[in-house]
Amino acid sequence: MLYIFDEIDKLEDLPMDFLSDERREKALKHRSPLGRKLSVGVSLLLCLALKEEYSIEEAVEFGYNEDGKPFLKDHPHIHFNLSHCKKALACAVSDSEVGVDVQDIRPVSDKVAKRVLTENEYAGYKAAQVPEDYFCRIWAVKESFLKQTGQGIRGDLRKISAESITDKTIYRGAGYFCCVTGSDVQMKRVGREDIG
Repeated sequence: MLYIFDEIDKLEDLPMDFLSDERREKALKHRSPLGRKLSVGVSLLLCLALKEEYSIEEAVEFGYNEDGKPFLKDHPHIHFNLSHCKKALACAVSDSEVGVDVQDIRPVSDKVAKRVLTENEYAGYKAAQVPEDYFCRIWAVKESFLKQTGQGIRGDLRKISAESITDKTIYRGAGYFCCVTGSDVQMKRVGREDIG
């Protein structure tokens, strides 16, 4: 299940008592108030997803595989992935490996586009009526796939074709794209009242 929250302007006074010590520390390390809110918000979104999908209400502890991908220590059969941007928070939970990425739609330089897109994708980017939409969509697909596999963003992104990633669901929100890969996932939009 993919949980999306896109009422970022309503992220005020979020409770942190539901978070593990690790997630609380991670949130408090952000220098900007927005960064702290997004970190706490996406953590609360994970709490909501675990409660609704798996009836888990206690704070969870994380472990990390050799590539740094987090997993739930006490629930290794549950796979999850988190992402946030200035426009939205996203959390995917599944019984199989899953990746999620949410990206603000914003202009991108030609230099960055050439570094990230395959030749065919770059041609599509140059021909697109709204190049930033095209780029953001492709980026979200690639990053969600790399998060699903645990590789993270390293190496040559031009070697990965977004078109070849078949198990993906793409959602366009107001000013952002979200992509989830690795599972047949349904989407649930949640409001401020759902996350605490």
